[in-house]
Order: sequence, then C-alpha cells, then structure tokens
Amino acid sequence: MDCRSPNHKTERAILMEIQKATGIGELQLSNFSPGVDDPRSKLRWASTRHTTRPEDVAYSLFGIFQTPLPIIYSESAQTALGRLLVEIISRSGDVSALDWVGEASSFHSCFPASLEPYHTVPQMQLEVLSDPAKHNEVDIEKKQKLYKVLAQLPSPRFIGRRLVLPCIVHHVIRVKLLATSSTTSSYDYEIVAPSLVPLKLTLSSRLQEGSGTDLPYTLIRPWSPKLLDLLAHGDGPGSLLEWLGQPFNALLLKSSLHNEYKRIMPDRFINVSVEDPASVVNSECRILEIV
Repeated sequence: MDCRSPNHKTERAILMEIQKATGIGELQLSNFSPGVDDPRSKLRWASTRHTTRPEDVAYSLFGIFQTPLPIIYSESAQTALGRLLVEIISRSGDVSALDWVGEASSFHSCFPASLEPYHTVPQMQLEVLSDPAKHNEVDIEKKQKLYKVLAQLPSPRFIGRRLVLPCIVHHVIRVKLLATSSTTSSYDYEIVAPSLVPLKLTLSSRLQEGSGTDLPYTLIRPWSPKLLDLLAHGDGPGSLLEWLGQPFNALLLKSSLHNEYKRIMPDRFINVSVEDPASVVNSECRILEIV
C-alpha cells in the first residue's frame, strides 16, 4: 500500500483496511474519544478479541471506557467483565449493554459470560414514526402522565451486584409448553402477556406452566432517561407513544420470594410486538432489582 501521508488517520485506504479488519467505523477510527458513550458498539468491537489470560479481554477495555478500576489477576474473567459492565451502566445510564443473547455470567444474570454475544447486532429502533395521527384519540392527560412518569424514573444503577433497573413491565399471564427436544435439551413455549402479541420462545430450562396472575414471569423493556433525549426532536408525549408502540427486544425475568428478579436466557432475542399501539399509554412503569 502506497502511503506518503505523515498522518495515517487521513489516509482513506488505510482507514478502509482497518475498518474491514476490525469492524470499527471510519468516523470512530479518525475521531475516537475514550469514554462510556455508545458502549454497545465498543463492546462489539472487542467481541472477537482473544488474549493469553482470559481476564485481559476485560482489562484491555478499561482505558477505552475510561473506567478507574483496579486490575485483579486473582479474579475470574467473568468477574472482570462483570465489574467493567457495572461501571459502564452505572456511569452512562445506557441499557444497550443488556441487549444480548448467549451464555449468562455467574457474576450477574443480565451479563454475558464473555464478550462474544456482543458481536451480534440486535435489531434497534432507529427512528420515530412520522405520523402521530394514530395517537390523536388517546387521552391527552394519560399521554402527559406517562411522559412525566418515565422522565422522573432514575437512571439504571448498581447496589453491589444488584441491578436497580427502571423498566416498563408486562406480567406474563399464560405459559404453555408446545414441544420438547431431547437432542438439544430445549423447550418451546407460548408466552402471553397483556397488550403484547403472543410469542413463542425456545429455552434450555423449564418454565412453570399455567394461566393467571400468579405466574412468576415478567417481560420487561429496560428504560433509561437518556432515551427521552432521542425523542427530543418530536412533540414529547406524542413521539414517546409512537416509539413505545414499535416492536422491541424484551428481557424475560423470573421473580423470587425476596422480591428480586433473575433473567431467563432464551435462544434468541425476544422481539416483542405491541398488540395495540394506542394501549402503551397505560404502560406500567416500575423499578426492579435484578441479580
């Protein structure tokens, strides 16, 4: 490659080769700044890294995220990654690091055992629908109330290893076993929650079957006040309702007797559709503690 520029960051050919090899965008390569912004992209960049010591995969990202964490070589790789993710979520308030599918960590049920699951880019809501007319019939007071409730929710944070997560909850009211596979040790279920289109999930663990409000399962949509910033160009409550009416990736949680929750991992992203977009005005907002 013929390159005579003293600054390789200005050489498009070199940038294209690095982008092809690493998956890092040209803009980030030429104008990168360390920090906790856009954590999901940075985790994806590192998802294919291999190091001699497994915990070094996490340690090598401390500088990229500007996390003032100690390096402790007596800890496991999952604990090192767990400490990093705790710091990222606590400082950024960004919930995109929870959007992954794969083997769960022993550190926390919402964290992966390695960075590998971050290599898969989840389907994301990139823009708000432009036609707010479909929500015109929704009670204005209800719109404003939901907007105010979500705006007042705190950012996600950790207390020790306990994730305190604001979210929109959908309580599961029916679980039906559809099929089992002895070869893959998996179970296919139909899951029903009010206001959502019924969905089918494949899990490696069995669920409690039945109907009614006593089932211990909940589908949640993680929330961060930062999401309102993405909707700031719209009309506030109206844009929020349009955004909430779009399909989203949900987390499946199981509650315990101690009023805490644990994530149940499916074999793929739980992409959920809202049955009636106008019904999102009645969304239930809560703050859950997840271990």
